[in-house]
Amino acid sequence: MANQVEQWAARLGNRPIPVLDRTVAALEHLCRDEQVPVARIAEVAEQDPGLTVQLLRMANGARRGRLSSEVGTVQQALMLLGTERVRALPRQLPAIGQVLEGKPRSQLMATFARAYHAARQADDWARRRRDMTPDEVYAASLLHFIGEMVLSLYAPEKLEEIYTLRNEEKVATAEAQYVVLGFTIDELSRHLARRWRLPQLVHDALLPENAHLPRAYGIMLAVELVRVGQYDWFCTKAREIEQAAAKWLGEAEDAVIARAHTLAAQVARESAVYDAIPAAVRLLWPPLEAARPARAAGSGSAREPGEPAAPVGLCLMPQLPVLKAVYQQLAARAGSGMPLHEAVELAVQGMHDGAGLNRVVFARIDHERRMLVGEAARGADNEPIFNRFEVRLDQPHLFTRLLERQQALWLRDDNRARIWPLVSPEIRRLLGTNSFFVMSVHVDGRPVGLFYADRHTSACELDEQAYKYFKALAGQAALAMSHRQAGGSQAGS
Repeated sequence: MANQVEQWAARLGNRPIPVLDRTVAALEHLCRDEQVPVARIAEVAEQDPGLTVQLLRMANGARRGRLSSEVGTVQQALMLLGTERVRALPRQLPAIGQVLEGKPRSQLMATFARAYHAARQADDWARRRRDMTPDEVYAASLLHFIGEMVLSLYAPEKLEEIYTLRNEEKVATAEAQYVVLGFTIDELSRHLARRWRLPQLVHDALLPENAHLPRAYGIMLAVELVRVGQYDWFCTKAREIEQAAAKWLGEAEDAVIARAHTLAAQVARESAVYDAIPAAVRLLWPPLEAARPARAAGSGSAREPGEPAAPVGLCLMPQLPVLKAVYQQLAARAGSGMPLHEAVELAVQGMHDGAGLNRVVFARIDHERRMLVGEAARGADNEPIFNRFEVRLDQPHLFTRLLERQQALWLRDDNRARIWPLVSPEIRRLLGTNSFFVMSVHVDGRPVGLFYADRHTSACELDEQAYKYFKALAGQAALAMSHRQAGGSQAGS
């Protein structure tokens, strides 16, 4: 819930993230030379996610005025902070070896290794797309992991619970995080990024519905590929991410896969400083059981949080107080012309947190009325392909029929034979399930989009009560966005 993640961010968000011991030593050495180029210091800093976080926090915190430009790269931050402040850094920064040991240390180092690897993959893709400022993509990819870094430091037992659910119970990532924390790690990262005034690209890449933004999408794909690669580079999910990256880059799939694997091996050679098992170990084929990270006896080190090859859905429990509060907020605004993004955000929160639906998205009809495009989403933070929720409307299919009037549908066993043929191959690939809720929304007599929700996998079945909650929230959101009182919404099968 929003209040819960805000409380965590407030409690944890002002503490520094330690830096690598090697970084402190390298900076002390470099800063003895008054003529050392900023670019040389930046090379050291960019390999240290903790220092990158600190530099961008300091630089953006020092900005004055609404018109001042944000600082998006390590080199920009170093130049803004100035020579004297940079020279003082080695004496001010907490070093990992001095402040951490055991489980917190091993978890933070593993997170640093993943962040560096993801940044290298995202940077490589950005340069191949001829991004004008790939260094911003690199930095934003490192900063994508700030929530996990902070939890490694101050709540390592929570991460251990999440890792256990993911790796041993085979629970999908978002569900594991939500059950343990009450929110996802990306949500915590977003709140920290806002508190620390980090670059906009960091925010963009942490919001699932921003998967339609090319730079954010590249970061999401790189982050998820590295997370999956920690477990298995050859699983179905890894292949889907690589296929999506190839399509996005406009390159041959085999070439993209080969380059990503080659870069993973290169990163492994550069990553000894993190003292963590690199993802490139999983490039061995067939996979070696010995390559799977495990808890060393008495070490307290955490198993690497790789994505299970076949994750199952963890059935979320409804939170009726949340459901009631969201419904009442929407009902109080009926006929008020509530802005679409506000009504949608509330409804999506109610469906996920309140009704306990695992994946929820609102897809809006674009201005040209040619596409449904994801506007808000919950429960799929680690699914960049699903989050790039785009469905064409130029050919008839189930969603175009639903948009003809405000109506709801539960696709289930007793109607699947009749309705499933209406679901286009495009939508089937996007959803990855054949059981879901969907309801179109009309505002002032005009279709604006639709709500979609599912239980993520067949391990958790949809039920009649959840369907009622789903329809009630979607219908009330439509009334809140309307500029006139209405007699209610229509519901389908």
